Amino acid sequence: MSTHIGFFNELEIISDLRNNRFVYRQQGSMGDFIESQVKVDGHHSLTWVDGKYYAVNTDGHKVIEFSDLTETGTNAPNYKGIDLRRPHDIVYNSADGYIYTIDDNEGLTRFDPNNDNIAEKSKINKSKVPVLGYARSLSVVNGIVYIINSSRGEVIQMDDFDNWTIYESPGQKRNNKGQKIDSPAGAWDKTGLVLNDVERYGDYWYGSNYFTEPYAEGHDTNKYRLIRWRTWEDFQDGNWEDFSHLLPPGVVPYYFTVHNGALYLATFHHVHPGTNDKIYKLYPK
Repeated sequence: MSTHIGFFNELEIISDLRNNRFVYRQQGSMGDFIESQVKVDGHHSLTWVDGKYYAVNTDGHKVIEFSDLTETGTNAPNYKGIDLRRPHDIVYNSADGYIYTIDDNEGLTRFDPNNDNIAEKSKINKSKVPVLGYARSLSVVNGIVYIINSSRGEVIQMDDFDNWTIYESPGQKRNNKGQKIDSPAGAWDKTGLVLNDVERYGDYWYGSNYFTEPYAEGHDTNKYRLIRWRTWEDFQDGNWEDFSHLLPPGVVPYYFTVHNGALYLATFHHVHPGTNDKIYKLYPK
């Protein structure tokens, strides 16, 4: 079950969630992948900064660190005393020097990998009006951090660590009080967007959605799985292109990675695990 591919330290590294492992090989190699020795449990992604890897050990409720994929890894000391719950994604923003994580309890956190300070928690987590739903991922584009607020079909742009701009998508289902209904997965006609990841590539933003039959109640799970749009105004107006036909039916597109002029996409099949655990290299026009 591939959720992410990272290109770090001259290696291609795939997060294989279903088998609780990373696999890796030299960048550009056509050889077999090597299984790492890092101990993980339901992990989703990793990053690399100044000779050290940092990964979200999602079902272990930790962020771990290691210097080499032949190590088992240890808990990152920056999170001592912080109660992480299923941390999903981790990214490094070279513009400000911080590593950012997103999880289901503390929300957005960050730490400086060049010192031993405890990670900071953003005020977005404690605002009077709840801002975060089930947020699955983070993206860094031109030095700006974006939170992918998955269950509410939103993208949150961090203006600074404690202030933000929210971009809402149309079509989100609401309760009788007008509040958005949080949906961990679904289908466009049942839930609206349930974003897994959002990334900038070329002149477009690209979005992937967790649409799958067990959450769809008979609705089409292929429509709007993979979309793109030019501006945030287009996103909020629903002016996006549907590229779902690029993927086999039933496949869930997960995290994007931009590398060497190409857009990579990790995918899996929710209903039939192991049947489409692939990384696609896309060259959309």
